Amino acid sequence: MEARDPRRVPLAEYVAFDRTSDERWEYVDGAAFVLSASPEHNLVKGNLFVALRRALEGRACLPFPDGQKIATRRTRSYHYPDASVFCADPLRDADDEHALVNPTLLAEVLSPTTADYDRGGKFVHYRTLDSLEEYLVVSIEERLVEQHRRVGSGQWLMTEVRGGELALGSLDVRFPLDALWTDLDRLRTDA
Repeated sequence: MEARDPRRVPLAEYVAFDRTSDERWEYVDGAAFVLSASPEHNLVKGNLFVALRRALEGRACLPFPDGQKIATRRTRSYHYPDASVFCADPLRDADDEHALVNPTLLAEVLSPTTADYDRGGKFVHYRTLDSLEEYLVVSIEERLVEQHRRVGSGQWLMTEVRGGELALGSLDVRFPLDALWTDLDRLRTDA
């Protein structure tokens, strides 16, 4: 993902603009910015959603792809994570009915331009969500997942998963980590 064209706007203006835009705009500290992504990024986030969808089939939790906006009320920010899962009935944000506020799991696929923010600043926003139990940061280049799990009030445990299965304790599911890299080598092969 790449953030571009930051614009300082009031919250109400951002909500109205984002709702009518063909692009997705995030909102942080009074600034709105549009997101774009590489084919590799789009493929891996699609693979992640499919893996979550399959693992959760027949269960109460609802997985959402990257188009679902998340509001962090305490920081008054809005983001579009690459995947989200809700195990309680989704609740809408008071200022933007298209944004939800109570995810159980959020996931971001790293890109060179946003990796530091996804690991740092964005996670600061996400940690303010009382419902959030797990945050996944997926590295395409390293083919690993940084799995952050809430282990107590204000405490998070990070584990690097490099192979085998990804066990999601918050959802009580698991799937092969290799599922995230499906067709990635094919995409990177020069024709």
